[in-house]
This record gives sequence, C-alpha cells and structure tokens, in this order.
Amino acid sequence: MALAVLGCGGGDEKKGGDKQASSGGKITISWAHGSSPEDRLGKASAKFKENLEKASGGRIEVNHYPANQLGSEREVMEGVQLGTIDCGVISSAVVAGFSKSVNVTNMPYQLTDRHKAWKIYDGEFGKKLGEATEKEAGWKFLGWAENSLRMFSNTKHPIKTPADMVGLKIRTQENDVHMKLVNDLGASATPIAFGELYTALQQGTVDGQENGIALTYSMGFSEIVKYMTLLPHIYDPYIVAISKDSWNKMDPELQKIFMDCVKQFIKDERELNEQNDKEFLEAMKKKNGLQTYTPTPEEAQKFKDAVKDIEPMIRSKAGDAIVDEFLKAVAKES
Repeated sequence: MALAVLGCGGGDEKKGGDKQASSGGKITISWAHGSSPEDRLGKASAKFKENLEKASGGRIEVNHYPANQLGSEREVMEGVQLGTIDCGVISSAVVAGFSKSVNVTNMPYQLTDRHKAWKIYDGEFGKKLGEATEKEAGWKFLGWAENSLRMFSNTKHPIKTPADMVGLKIRTQENDVHMKLVNDLGASATPIAFGELYTALQQGTVDGQENGIALTYSMGFSEIVKYMTLLPHIYDPYIVAISKDSWNKMDPELQKIFMDCVKQFIKDERELNEQNDKEFLEAMKKKNGLQTYTPTPEEAQKFKDAVKDIEPMIRSKAGDAIVDEFLKAVAKES
C-alpha cells in the first residue's frame, strides 16, 4: 500500500535489456541516451533514476547509460524496438527514419516558442503522434522531452533575412527535409557527421551550423561561430520510449509509478534546457563575443515564405492527417 502513495512529482555493469530479477520480483531497467552525464539530459536522467528507485520502494532499479554507451541513437532506437534495450531518449530526426509520422516535427517556422511547443506536445496532438509511433516503430510511447530550438549560427556575417544566407555553406544532418530547408533559404546544405562538425567549422569546410543554443555552447562551436540568428526554424523534441516487453513486465501499480516519474523527468529536462539556453547565450556573448540578431516580424515572414514548399514534402512523408492535426494545434495555441 505504501507504494501507491509514493510519487515522483515535486522533487527538485550490464548492457542492454535487463530482465526481471527472480528474487523479490525486482525489475532492472536500462535507460540510454546520447548526451553526456553533465548535459541537461544526463542530469535529468540521473534524477529520474533517483526518483523512480525511491518511488517504487526499490522494486525498480535503473541502469543509466549516457553518452552513447549502448550505441548511437539509431542503435538505441533499434534496441528498444527489439527489447535488447529497455528505454531510450531519442532525437526526432532519428525516429523519423522508422516512424513516418514523426516527420511532422520538422515543419519549419511553426513553433518558435518552447512553452507553446510544450503545450502542443503534451496535448492531444502529442498524444496522437506518440500513438502513431507505437504502431509504426513497435514500442510503448512514454512522452516528449526537448532536444532544442534549432537556430542558424555562422562565421561570416549576421543573418537578418534569407538574402543573407546566399553563399553560405551550412552543416546539416543527413536529413532531406533539413537539407531542403537550408537550400530553399539560399544557402548550401552540407551534410557532415556531428562528430566532425567542430573541425569542419574550424577549417572552413562549412561556414555555419543549425543547432540549439545550449549545444552550440557545450560543444565549443561558439569558439568559432560569431553570429547567431535568434529565430528558431525547427522545434526539435526528444521521444521517450520503452520496449513493449519491458513495459509489460511491470504490474499496473508500477506502470503508474513509472509514468509519473517519466512525466517528472520531462518537466526537469525541459526546465534545465530552458535555463541552459539563457545562461549559455549570455556566456557566449561575454566569453566568445557572439553577436546575436532577432529578426523583425516582417523579416521572420520572409524566412517562412522561402520554405513554403517544404509542407508538401512533409505531407508526402508523414501523411495529411497528422500534418493537419499539427497545424490545427499550432493555430489553437497562437
């Protein structure tokens, strides 16, 4: 009975799919992601482990595997699908390769405010998209955490309108939507592995990149880029998922405790990321001399107009129904 009143709200080595222990019914869960232990995702995950082990009265033990210890994000995703890894926190761009509906998260210049994005992903749209990933990827959907608000930064000059993008080589992921977005804005999309990005910027192989504020700081890119445009082109969520087998080995009581702790994890991770964005932006300005520019509403509309051909591309990938649901949710929160 004591377990029923324990919750996760209000609180500030073996590999792969761990199985239920035979003694005492204890369950061991592997929890994997690609960020460092000191990143906001790593810190929120450590808190999740602490919360869940306490709230479950020791019936669930969490093995936390940060920094790609169980493989790349793609490998973690495949592990969750197969049940060889219990839980993963995975970038939407990676999930989109296996769950077509998730391509809707790449709709550009729709979500430029994270608080609005949180409402949308925690609401009916986020629930429907999560259920779609369950059918398409074959796991149990748990929730949407936050990767970043993706913004352009470069070594050459301020970007105020798409005209300022012309001639710039911008690093992107191997993602055809991201590449089309950059090309439609007038720059040259240059896919480069993330681990090679610092050197590519340093050597001038590319002139810029399109990651969030916190990542630009933590990866040292601000030592090289000197200009950042504070106009997010994509709100990039993380998906939190658990293998069906791992979910089903918990009784309903433990499933509720587990979900309560996941909700607290998402709240913690988002708040840490928002705090990091504020602190790291000021640090980059003071330490690295980063210059920032916030486009006017008229300038922002020029960016949106330049990428209008991306919507049909995303519709062809994700399907009309989920795109319509997304745009309806965005309009409702406007």
